[in-house]
Amino acid sequence: MHAREWLNTDDRFVPGTELFRSNRAFAVWAYTISHSQLLLRTRTGGEQSRIDIVFKPVLAMKLQAEYRDGLVIRCAGQTEAEQIYAEHAGIRRDAGARCLILETGKDRDYVVTYAVGWAEDWATDRDPSELAGFAPASDPARILP
Repeated sequence: MHAREWLNTDDRFVPGTELFRSNRAFAVWAYTISHSQLLLRTRTGGEQSRIDIVFKPVLAMKLQAEYRDGLVIRCAGQTEAEQIYAEHAGIRRDAGARCLILETGKDRDYVVTYAVGWAEDWATDRDPSELAGFAPASDPARILP
């Protein structure tokens, strides 16, 4: 896995292509409506690094609170994308939006977004993400106990 990656151009989103894979557990860490950004994060501890995955802007999503069996992110195939858009009739379908499938074990979720990126570092759970800027009222470091 690359330590830092940002994908936001058409050539990086080929239908069916795997974009990211990790055997680590991830949790939904933060979502802001104002910037439409979603942050998934691994927990740190012991000798483990922190991995942040950011989607922005998010147009639609179907998520689990936690992905305990690892996480694979891939570009949806045409049929999958059509099903996702059918579930969300209010979403304007344009060339810039990408349907990404999130897989863990036998479960499949999705995020419709314009860009996705990830970064691996040695920061703590409470430290801000290198990839996502959160307003002070929604900064996970300030609102989590």
